[in-house]
Amino acid sequence: MIYLRNRYRLITWMLALWLMTPALLHAQVEQRYVRQIDTLITTADIFEGDTPMKITLTLDIKRYQKEKYKGEYMPVHFRYEINDSVVVVKDMRMKARGNFRRSHCNMAPFWLNIAEANIKNVELQDIKRIKVVTNCNGSKAYDDYVLKEYLAYKIYNILTPVSFRVRLVEMRYVDTGRKNKVSEGWAFLIEPEELLAERLGALVIKRDKLPMSLMKPADMDLTAMFLYMIGNSDYSVAGRHNIKILGMPGFGSQGYTPVPYDFDYSGIVNTYYAIPKDNLGIKSVTERYYLGPCSDEPLLRSTIEHINQYREDILQMVNDFEYLDIKKRKQVINYLEEYFDLAEKVDPVVYDVERTCQ
Repeated sequence: MIYLRNRYRLITWMLALWLMTPALLHAQVEQRYVRQIDTLITTADIFEGDTPMKITLTLDIKRYQKEKYKGEYMPVHFRYEINDSVVVVKDMRMKARGNFRRSHCNMAPFWLNIAEANIKNVELQDIKRIKVVTNCNGSKAYDDYVLKEYLAYKIYNILTPVSFRVRLVEMRYVDTGRKNKVSEGWAFLIEPEELLAERLGALVIKRDKLPMSLMKPADMDLTAMFLYMIGNSDYSVAGRHNIKILGMPGFGSQGYTPVPYDFDYSGIVNTYYAIPKDNLGIKSVTERYYLGPCSDEPLLRSTIEHINQYREDILQMVNDFEYLDIKKRKQVINYLEEYFDLAEKVDPVVYDVERTCQ
């Protein structure tokens, strides 16, 4: 009886081993062909693609939360899965950025410092750091906020190349302070302003308090009308709030060019924490309010018509964005269609703009 029982155990063990063998062999093959490299020697432009990058950051999140107000860098281990067989692994540094989101978020947006990481990428060789926008907190609502803000950048990319490119990221966090607990969420990288300027043959202008009157009129009107379209009144050119300024070729005689960024306070994103400024007289960020200059009417009409010609491209891009669920996509489309339906007639938008322009 004992012999039969032992024999049964032996047969069961052999059967289990036989069933497991393909999986074990597969794991060994994967391990054999997944190559880890600590530098990325390539001419690839990481902001060219639309497929989300897969990045894992290993860090002490509790320490990050405690130190986010200090403005100092802390260590982070970076892992980027280029494909199924090659990953880049680097030790980098990161520090929190932003105003409201730094105080509000568990995982605040941050700067990823790549200056000492030996990433030998032709596109990034002179870049010291990259902005990363995170999902802030763990709920689905915050993932949706990230995805909608990403879409705002992509819309402006359609309207003009003088805009920050972005790259979507499937972000994975490994928290060393909590026994390597894993969490996931959406994020995106923002093109560094130095790379934007180099791409356009422009200069990054650091001077403060440059008024709208010194901006190139057509560029200022396009920026202001785009921000009106997405319901964003959280910016200031003279105050350099959520606006970068470039000197495009010939800017000495033609004026500077504003480039907007950070759209989490816009109506198209509609975060629960976004509240319009008291002096605007609107109750919600979903109410459009024009903060641009009072331009000549022909130029204003030309700007509106320029945006109108991209209506179908913009709406199709949003409709095809599979990472945002259908209901949220429809909300974004409806919000944009409200603008386009008025802008198609031009006059209603001209009237609203002239009522509040600066």
